[in-house]
Amino acid sequence: MLSSCGFHAPYKSQDINVNIIGNTSNEFVTALSSHLNKDTGATLNIKISDETKTKKNASFDSSGNVKSYTLGISVDVEVLDSYNTLIMKEQLFTSSHHTAMSSTQADTLQSEEAYSNLRETIIKKLLRRLHRLNES
Repeated sequence: MLSSCGFHAPYKSQDINVNIIGNTSNEFVTALSSHLNKDTGATLNIKISDETKTKKNASFDSSGNVKSYTLGISVDVEVLDSYNTLIMKEQLFTSSHHTAMSSTQADTLQSEEAYSNLRETIIKKLLRRLHRLNES
């Protein structure tokens, strides 16, 4: 009933572990690994591509300077069962809109924080899907 109202079960309250196939040293995989329970047996295998970051200028002032931009992260994910049968293949994507800051350093810090938040949003989406797949 709660899920119909937009609420989701907390993703940290349930134990899940997966085997990650491919490059395990990229930022997305490192962040995802912190949410997995290494003490439980892995029932799913996942292939994760390197994340792709985008920054698109959205608006300009009268002088031609960037006033706002949209940041996005996408990552390709394939989920396989224990028999290596493909059960999900999807490109996960999320984005956010930001106002450009006057200081280059502040703008860079804002972008880094935004990419981190976007990465966590994608991880939450992926974990919810993994939990549903793990139940069936």
